Amino acid sequence: MLVNAMTWLLQRISAALLLVVLGIHIWALYVFNTSEVISFNEARDRLLSAPYIVLYALLLFFGLFHALNGLYTVMVDMGLKTRKTVVGLLITLGGAILGIGLYSIVQFIM
Repeated sequence: MLVNAMTWLLQRISAALLLVVLGIHIWALYVFNTSEVISFNEARDRLLSAPYIVLYALLLFFGLFHALNGLYTVMVDMGLKTRKTVVGLLITLGGAILGIGLYSIVQFIM
């Protein structure tokens, strides 16, 4: 019962944090956009600044956590019996996707 309450609470917290980070992302694109169409060079220049790297890393983390936690909750609601195995698989999948996402964010620095 405590696990279900924690997943419920973490789902709500991650949704709120995701909305805040997404709001900052949309605001920053609206305020600091210099042209109507963003070129590759403008996107690359954005990803060279530390605040944008942190912003996109947080957006990736909270979005991924929210999605995988929601998937786990749906599976539990449908009668999942092997919770530890599924949690291990979701953590592995989340870690792999997070690694790929972080690599794609920081590849512009290298």
